[in-house]
Amino acid sequence: MKRKREVLLLIPSFLGFFIFFIIPFLYSFYYAFTRSAFDMTWAGFDNFKILFGSEYFRLALKNTIAFTIISVPLIMVLSVVISLLIVQFLFQTPLVKNAFFLPVLLPSATIVMVWQAYFSNITPFASLLVMFLWKYMGLNIMLILTALAGVDKNMLEAARIDGAGLLRLTWSVTLPNISPLLFFTFILSMVNSLKIYRESYLLWGTHPDTKVYMLQNYLNNHFAKLNYQNISTAAILFFVVIYLIVAIVFRLEKKASEQIW
Repeated sequence: MKRKREVLLLIPSFLGFFIFFIIPFLYSFYYAFTRSAFDMTWAGFDNFKILFGSEYFRLALKNTIAFTIISVPLIMVLSVVISLLIVQFLFQTPLVKNAFFLPVLLPSATIVMVWQAYFSNITPFASLLVMFLWKYMGLNIMLILTALAGVDKNMLEAARIDGAGLLRLTWSVTLPNISPLLFFTFILSMVNSLKIYRESYLLWGTHPDTKVYMLQNYLNNHFAKLNYQNISTAAILFFVVIYLIVAIVFRLEKKASEQIW
């Protein structure tokens, strides 16, 4: 009876996910191969040819890839380093951890107002990068600190007895033991890097500087024009790219976990 009750409680969540996520996603495949939202005749791969022929799509794709390649590894490295330093030197100082987490709680409008008031002379790309790091690094640090607290102390002590220094201990014991959490943090950072559109929109509107014209800008502008076939085609391509990246990282994380467990 308890299991049946749990399943019944989960049904509303599954229905909402299916109605508002799965069905629209499947519809996007349908729109990607039609002429337009008002002409549902079969278009084959014409929408894909038009998309790659678009100067603005290529610009948006290039900027999005560049921002992700720079921001995600950078936030991961900084989050891990700062987390290790907190554990090593400031573990008994909750105020430090709370200070890093505070920007996550701030609304995007507040961050933009502060940025416009004091840092408006910084270039657009650097502005988005710094705001992304400042806002989301605290969340990563809190997650990594939780994982570090669960590392087996006996394993660390055994490595120290065998003569492992701090760097060897971190690289060969600590990081492999928290690799599943690092994988989750990596995926979360990728998702958050795509959410930086809110700050971009509040700072520069629908048509920002060409250095920060992202896929979100492209999709939003075409949504306003009811170009559903264009949006769907771009979303499918973007989904394929993200899926391949996640699959590769998941494979690497699995190999690292197998060496430990």
